[in-house]
Amino acid sequence: MLLFGAAGRNLGKTELAVRMIEAYAKVRPVSAIKVVTVHDHGDICPRGGKGCGICKGLKSCFDIHEEHGEGEKDTMRFARSGAQKVYLVRAFPEGLAEAMEAVCRQIPAGDVIICESNSVAGVVKPGMFFLIADETGAWKPSALAVREYADELVHSDEESFVQILKMYGPNGKMALQ
Repeated sequence: MLLFGAAGRNLGKTELAVRMIEAYAKVRPVSAIKVVTVHDHGDICPRGGKGCGICKGLKSCFDIHEEHGEGEKDTMRFARSGAQKVYLVRAFPEGLAEAMEAVCRQIPAGDVIICESNSVAGVVKPGMFFLIADETGAWKPSALAVREYADELVHSDEESFVQILKMYGPNGKMALQ
């Protein structure tokens, strides 16, 4: 599993994950997972404002939805970039480990797994955990909680993304076997 997280919003974790999916999908089957860790905020979006509704309606510790269809959601970007299976996992923190076990059982053996989440690094040991940050030095709590697990701290810029792809993509010296 290649795991992508970020110190904050809009730093490019989905973009880097999509590029890695595109690279690996040319040579191996890829399954992608987007994980949303839900904290009980009732009707208040943790990001402020009305929100998108993704945190609402979680009835048990977790749920897993195989994504199909069209749109601009991160999961649809994963599918368009070549992932054969794409899953959206929503989980309360106490259900995250069980959710990851359950979703990984659904993924065909031999698939490269690309996952986007900070919190997953606290419950799974991925092949590589890339944590993206920028020069502001601002870190959201979920990123601070897993910073020590990062295998690579990646600067949020094009040059750094290209270097990560060269090193860890399917033809790189640190490619997944």
